[in-house]
Amino acid sequence: MDAMPLYTVMTEAKLLDQAKRSDLVRKLTTLHSEAAGVPPSWIHVVFQDYAPGHGFTAGVPAPVLALTLVIRTGRSSDYKRDLLQRIWAIVQVTTRLPDDQIVLDIQEVPPSQAMEMGRTMPDVADVSAAP
Repeated sequence: MDAMPLYTVMTEAKLLDQAKRSDLVRKLTTLHSEAAGVPPSWIHVVFQDYAPGHGFTAGVPAPVLALTLVIRTGRSSDYKRDLLQRIWAIVQVTTRLPDDQIVLDIQEVPPSQAMEMGRTMPDVADVSAAP
């Protein structure tokens, strides 16, 4: 088992219709599957909406899109930097939001502090742990 990538996409309600959400999910899943070498079934994407007027950029109401990717520790800085740049390009094309309204980050969790399917995650390097 080598699952875990969790994308949380927070946007103003109704900023992304179902077609845009589906397109974003498809592109993120394909990207992560190829970059990490994992099956698409291991990648999770969750959307959270906030009310209009509850997002701000430079102190002014704006439809900010905040995307957080949670992965296990163990990937190189170059890998994460490249992944962020590729995610940024996908978000820009899919949403057409201005750069100042897109925020991305990667958060890392030690494998011993993450569970999926009732099992604690193995180290990233330990691909032999997959069933």
